[in-house]
Formats: sequence, structure tokens, C-alpha cells
Amino acid sequence: MEREKKFEKNEEAALLSWEMYLKENYLQLQQSQQKHTPEQKIQHITDRVDKLTEMLDLDQGKMMKLLEQRLLHLEEQTFQFAKALQWIVQSLSNSGFGTEEDIPVLVPSRAAETKEPQAEEISESLFTLSHVSSRNLLYPKSTVIRFAVPEEKVPWETEFDIYNPPFYSSETQEDITPKFLRDNLENLSRINFNSLDGEINRQSFHGTYTVKDGLPLNPMGRTGLRGQGILRFFGPNHALHPVVTRWRRNVDGSIYRKNLKKMLEVLVVKFPFLDNWALLGGSLEPGEALPQKIKQVLRREFWPQFQKLLNQGTEIYKGYLDDPRNTDNAWIETVAISVHFEDQNDVEMKRLNSFLQGCDFEVFVRWQVVDKKIPLYVNHKELLRKATVLLRAYF
Repeated sequence: MEREKKFEKNEEAALLSWEMYLKENYLQLQQSQQKHTPEQKIQHITDRVDKLTEMLDLDQGKMMKLLEQRLLHLEEQTFQFAKALQWIVQSLSNSGFGTEEDIPVLVPSRAAETKEPQAEEISESLFTLSHVSSRNLLYPKSTVIRFAVPEEKVPWETEFDIYNPPFYSSETQEDITPKFLRDNLENLSRINFNSLDGEINRQSFHGTYTVKDGLPLNPMGRTGLRGQGILRFFGPNHALHPVVTRWRRNVDGSIYRKNLKKMLEVLVVKFPFLDNWALLGGSLEPGEALPQKIKQVLRREFWPQFQKLLNQGTEIYKGYLDDPRNTDNAWIETVAISVHFEDQNDVEMKRLNSFLQGCDFEVFVRWQVVDKKIPLYVNHKELLRKATVLLRAYF
């Protein structure tokens, strides 16, 4: 009897041990299978790529810092050498070897080296003729397909005999109902292009544009579509885009840096009818100083103060805006103004934050960290890049 009990206990222990073994084996098998699923493999590869990217960023940061230190050291050595050489030349001159008029200036002026570029110089140097989004085959908010225009056939001066684009002028426009009626073919003969037509500014920042068969021609070239599309006016449609920025901060309040450059945050907005986030701003009503889209974001009490901030800001671009709404006969031109808050305790920035959102709660506003991956429209991203160049910030 006692042997039977002892056997039962041994048998029970063996069974439990076997059960645990099977359980552990099953769990290991499950984990192994999970590791080999496509999703797990993709996740594993992604994690490794992220780690490698971080390591490369760190290494690049260290290399950039080391290179910067070596360049500064080399610059100082060169400066000291120039001073010593200047002293030698001066001593030789004082000893009767040559005249003072023959002495070359060897010590460079550091003031000249560190001269800050003017805003106008930055704007001009960054200006590039961009005409890509304006040739997107599918025209926005329609089923209209553009006539395909190769890059080399964009300029009007280039012959393009088979060019026969469709004509499209929407019956409605995308913006809120305007105070001014839209242009149409019936009133085309009464429009004064290349001038201030009543309160409507039909002048281009790029000078006099050609008017052919009663219709203005896009100064940047062919787009594959005639008419005015969903834009309000034939010719230039003027807009304003403030690029409002502040420094990204660490927890301790210091400015966050990446690759030795300061990082920015920019104020962006998301409208319910737009796919992406956008910079503040939009089309200007004739005679108005602030776009309607800004008025949707800011409460009315802050409009005059925001206008003052714009007046104190720096113009970073003025001209043609590459936009999918552009056509052969209607296009967007904008003025981009950088409004930067240097101090995190800036009173005006705090006031701006308190007056954001306005009366439209379907519109979202936020401060977004600035880098190449920022989810903005391409043309807005280019305006933002100009602001980062002006502020010598990371992009």
C-alpha cells in the first residue's frame, strides 16, 4: 500500500514535470513563430534601422563638432599668422625697404567676414523658378485632367505645336463667399490687367505679364490647363503667409539643438477641408490686410496686434507660389513674412497663444517641430525652409 502511494506521488510529479516542459516548449514555439511573422520581421528591421540612424546622427554630431573646433583653431592660426606677417612687412618698411603705399593689407577684417546677410539678399538667392505642383495631372476638387507638359516644354518661348489644354473655370471657389465677385468670361473685356483694377491688385511681383486673346499668361509657363480653375481671379491671386516660429526648448528651458543647429517650432493650422497641415495665411481679399483663414484662427481682439507683428517681421519671399490650383491664366503669388519669438517668455507670444483658435472649433492649431519630415504642403515647406535659413536653424 505504501509503495503504491509512493508510486502515485512519483507519477504525479513526473506528470507535472512533463506538463511544465510541454507548456514551456509550447510558449517558446509560439514566441519563435511570432518572431518570424512578416509583421515582426518588419518591426525588427525598423527598430534596427532606427537604432542605426540614431547612432549615425550621434556620430555625425560628434564629427561636426570636432570639425567646427578644428576650423576655428585653423582660423585663429591663420589670423595670428597674418598679424605676424603684417608686423614683419611694417618693420621692413620702417627700415627703408619699400614705402607705406606698397604695403598690402594682410590682416582680414573680421567685421566684414561676419556681416549678416540682408533679408533682400536671402530672398533673391533662394528664389528658384518652381513649377511642379502647378502641372499635377488631376486638377484639385474636380475630375479635370491637365494636358501633360514635359519640363522642357514649360516656357512659353519653347514651341509646343500639339499643346491643346482643356479649359476649366469652376462655378464656385474653395474659399468662403467673398465680398468681390469672381471673374468670368463675360466681364473679361472690362478687366484692367497689369494694374490696380479698382481695389483688385492685378499686378504681378514678376513684372508685366503677357495678355493673349484677352487672357493673361502664367509668367512661369504652361500648366496644362486654361481658364481660372477654382481661383477667384484671372491673372495673379495675391496671398499672405506668415511663418511664425519660436525655438524648441529642452526641459530646463535651454534651446534644443540637432547637429549643432538650433531647432525651431512653427505655428501650423489644419482646416477640415484640407488634407495636410499648413502655414498660417491664405488668399487676401482685395483691400484687406489679413487673409480670412488667419481671421478664422485668431480671435478678433488680436487682429490689430498680429498686424503689428507682421509689420515688425522680416519678408523672406515675394513672388509666384507653385500650387496645384494654378492654371495657364490664373496663378497664386504670395508674400511670406518671418515672425520669430526669440524669448520663451515673450509677452506677445503668450498673448498670441491665448488668442488662438478664434471662433471656428473645427480648425486645429499647434506648434510643430521643424525638420524635413514636417507634414506640410510642398510649397509651404519651401517657405518654411527660407525662414530656417534666415534664422540659421536646423531643417
